[in-house]
Amino acid sequence: MKNRTASAGEECLENRVARLEDQARFTLDALELAASLGDFKVSISSLHDPTLLLHEVVSRVATITSFTASAVYLVDEGISDFYLAYSDQQEWNDKIESAIASFIDSGMFAFALREGRPVVVHSVELQRRVLLHVLETSSRVRGMFVGVFPDGAKNLTAIEMALLSIVCKNCASAVEVFELYKCFRSGGEDVVAFSESLPVGFLDIDESGRILFANKVAGKLLDSVATPEKRHFIDFLVAEERDRIESLLISCLAFCMPRQEYQAEALAKPQSTMRTQTVLDSVNGQKVVSLHITPLVRNGGMVLRGILAPADETPTGEEQIEGMSL
Repeated sequence: MKNRTASAGEECLENRVARLEDQARFTLDALELAASLGDFKVSISSLHDPTLLLHEVVSRVATITSFTASAVYLVDEGISDFYLAYSDQQEWNDKIESAIASFIDSGMFAFALREGRPVVVHSVELQRRVLLHVLETSSRVRGMFVGVFPDGAKNLTAIEMALLSIVCKNCASAVEVFELYKCFRSGGEDVVAFSESLPVGFLDIDESGRILFANKVAGKLLDSVATPEKRHFIDFLVAEERDRIESLLISCLAFCMPRQEYQAEALAKPQSTMRTQTVLDSVNGQKVVSLHITPLVRNGGMVLRGILAPADETPTGEEQIEGMSL
């Protein structure tokens, strides 16, 4: 009897160890997968439309769970409306669009936008369960991922949902970077229109230090509701900061100049970008702001493209400018 009891106890322990080993192995596999989900292996700067990027996103989702059909809706910045940007099963497009229209009418689409996590709902039009996951960055909503479950599919585990959220967040960031590259390539009025929608100050400074363009946020930070164009950026700073910031601006300009043209300036090594904090001298008192400057060559001339944000909003500002400064 004792031997039989001991044998049962050993078998129970062996089974428990085996389960723990499987769980540990699954956790490690999940972590490795999570680490690879953000690498879309797509050169975003060379894309002229997001199709390849969205295809890669759907492929990443397929490594987590299989959907009968997957689609990605993006936001049309011009009219602030959603449109079907990509689908891996074209024959499902009409049904998917009909289902999304129904979700919009019922308020389920708006609910999924607010949740920031996977939302699973039944679709009458598709006669299937549908997963919705918002594509959102720290600054705005970029779109919505839509996945149509196969008949009889099991519910996603908590780990699968977490991995899916990682893909969707990385997708939103990649789409935002793509839009920024697209904006900067197009130039002109598109840059102006896009910059006005940014939550941070956006300004261009010429070689002499004059402000060529500033969006509304930058104008508000500079306390110049009337556009600050043609005024020198240095003039908006407290006196103690002007020499330091001017030297940094010259150093950024020197990065794109022939060597002999900047040697006489007795500068430190020219730098391709500058990120610092400085103090604005405004009519309402002094303001500590974060400033990020990158030199660009535009139409044969030099431009310093800058991002300006209140110092207490530095994390948001820096997330925005990572893509802009490239």
